[in-house]
Amino acid sequence: MTAVFVDTMGWFSLLDTMDEWHADAKALMQTLKQSRTPLMTTDYVIDETATLLKIRRAGRAIHGLFTMLETSLALTLTRIDAERFQASQDYYVKHLDHDYSFTDVTSFIVMCELQITDAFTHDDHFTEAGFVRMLA
Repeated sequence: MTAVFVDTMGWFSLLDTMDEWHADAKALMQTLKQSRTPLMTTDYVIDETATLLKIRRAGRAIHGLFTMLETSLALTLTRIDAERFQASQDYYVKHLDHDYSFTDVTSFIVMCELQITDAFTHDDHFTEAGFVRMLA
């Protein structure tokens, strides 16, 4: 079964009960759990998510994020190593005409490498880069 990549905006919407996408994110996550779909994210996404939660005054949800990382059997945390970092740099520079964050680009590189097409996000950048945005 193909994994689903969980992006920063997916985590944020899932964890922040005040987010406009929260209900949709919660329902989608429930569907993914029921179908036993493997989930994947990266250390860069977790870094960006924790920072975003804190900046947007939703810091109370950070503990839940870290707890999910430690306890979920369905979630794999992939790290951005030197090779992925270099590939991300190359992609980022090549696509300066887009508003991608560097974290978005590291996600695209990992998704391509692992042949993941579906992203748990509402970030249009994933659609722009050729992936399926699951929160629409």
